[in-house]
Amino acid sequence: MLKYLSIVLSLFLLFSACERDDYMSPDQANPDLLPDTGDYLDEDYKTQALALEMAGEYKSNIGLIYYDEETRTIPQLYLTQGDKTIHLQELKSGAAELTFDRFNTAFMPLELSVRFKVLLQEKGDTILMKGTDGIIRTNNPTGEIGTPLPESDDGELSGYYLRGEKKMVLQIDLMLPIPIKASIKGIQNN
Repeated sequence: MLKYLSIVLSLFLLFSACERDDYMSPDQANPDLLPDTGDYLDEDYKTQALALEMAGEYKSNIGLIYYDEETRTIPQLYLTQGDKTIHLQELKSGAAELTFDRFNTAFMPLELSVRFKVLLQEKGDTILMKGTDGIIRTNNPTGEIGTPLPESDDGELSGYYLRGEKKMVLQIDLMLPIPIKASIKGIQNN
């Protein structure tokens, strides 16, 4: 009896597995049923004039600082610093996109690339800058490091832009497994 029951159960499972696609909704692969991305990706922050004023290239000094692992707020070691051009591009929404690619120094074997969507807020002669969900990538140009390269999609940026001096001061928490932050000071190129 047990033998016949197992045969019937096996046949039932075989036929139901073969007909699995019949149980799927025909709308499963229909992209027209997804929400319109324009409803939530094209937000107008009404800061287009600020973004246009700040847009351009910044001759910058980037310093990497190691922080305590527990709170990520107490500097422990100033690792290295170097010069790099940072690009700030205005977006249609009134935000700005901050990027720099392949930053490294003689003491840092990896190249660091960063991309942030930055929200702007005017406070007198100062424009406050804030960004979350920054994309942080590292590259190993020499191929000497055999472990997976650190990367993050959770970087956090805070800082300000002094309009009169055309100077930008930022701190970026790279949100890598090692608690390293980038301290940036830049002057807008004319």
